[in-house]
Amino acid sequence: MTNKLFITWILLFVTLGEAENSFISFLSIAKTGILFFTKTEESFIVQSRYKEKWPNSSRLSVLLEDPTVLQVVNVTKTFSDIMNFTINLLTGEGGETNVTIQLWDSEGRQERLIEEIKNVKVKVLKQRKNHSFLASMHLNQNVLMVILPMILLNKCAFGCKIELQVLRTIWKRPLPVILGAVTQFFLMPFCGFLLTQILALPEAQAFGFVMTCTCPGGGGGYLFALLLEGDVTLAILMTCTSTLLALIMMPFNSFIYSRMLGLSGTFHIPVSKIMSTLLFILIPISVGVVIKRRMPEKADFLERIIRPLSFILMFVGIYLTFRMVLVFLKTLNLEVFLLGLMVPTLGLLFGFSSAKICMLPVPMCKTVAIESGMINSVLALAIIQLSFSPSEAETASVAPFTVVMCSGCEMLLILLVYKARKTWILGRDRRGKNALV
Repeated sequence: MTNKLFITWILLFVTLGEAENSFISFLSIAKTGILFFTKTEESFIVQSRYKEKWPNSSRLSVLLEDPTVLQVVNVTKTFSDIMNFTINLLTGEGGETNVTIQLWDSEGRQERLIEEIKNVKVKVLKQRKNHSFLASMHLNQNVLMVILPMILLNKCAFGCKIELQVLRTIWKRPLPVILGAVTQFFLMPFCGFLLTQILALPEAQAFGFVMTCTCPGGGGGYLFALLLEGDVTLAILMTCTSTLLALIMMPFNSFIYSRMLGLSGTFHIPVSKIMSTLLFILIPISVGVVIKRRMPEKADFLERIIRPLSFILMFVGIYLTFRMVLVFLKTLNLEVFLLGLMVPTLGLLFGFSSAKICMLPVPMCKTVAIESGMINSVLALAIIQLSFSPSEAETASVAPFTVVMCSGCEMLLILLVYKARKTWILGRDRRGKNALV
């Protein structure tokens, strides 16, 4: 009589942390994902609800495409409510390989293939012994300390650009500030989450992108508002407002999206860093406002140096960003790069289109777009470093650095196109006037 063999499902779990019982669940057999291994010895669990005809008649087979990347040490089977197969592995060189998992059952001397999971992709990320990430962070902090007086002077100069009458008008009609807050804390995190699911990023990297998308405005937004002839006063007000709102919205979004991504644990919000960021903006800018009212001649001098000083700081920022990105080149794949390009682009489009729909003036539309697209990724990095283990933090930190690199490059490209177009229009107008004369 033919035995009826039933398989309800096989769920694949992979340990990525220190505890072997922390699993990432593959929700269906058909779905394949990228499994990240960072330690020399790794293991994962295959759970099977297959009903054996007699004990120990089933076994699990693991086939590796590239044994130089990954090797199977042994497979052990344990029984509880369901059957667990523990696969112990040794990681070799860093790289990628595919794993095929097969469930077999023996009938006498013959074996029968019951179920097979094909092309489970595994990426091995070997730990760098020189701790290049921490070393690069330390170097960048030293450079920032050297240029700190220039940064404070630059913010003070921006304070001299604030028009109090414009500030009063925005305070009475805060629509652009509201549009920026909705884009930054609701639209962008949701789009970030959606894109990470479409591109099937690992949970840690996905969380890194979502947290980057929920960061407040910053990263030189009011500098580009000045260079692109936006509303500088509005840009500064939006940066300060969004940074203050981040105290509420970043914990809210981290709670919501960590649950949606299936991550457990406590995620630490860097309240002190958010407050220090806010004070770092407010204090020198307030000093600039006072200088403009009490010492107009010094305010004129600061306004004259604001552009060259801003350009110097912008190029230093780009240099530091690229130094940090070089650390993550080994983990930067096409999906991560595409997402890094899309995040600031979506922020710019959402901000500009929403302001345009509300029929705001063009300088305000530019400013809302810039503040929505230029993100203070340092806060996302702080959350990641505080909330994850070192290996997971290094994987997740790819997100904020990729976004800040791409947003800086995109804004520079927009600025170059804008200046080239403006120069061409001015040249055309001059030629037209000369022709009339």
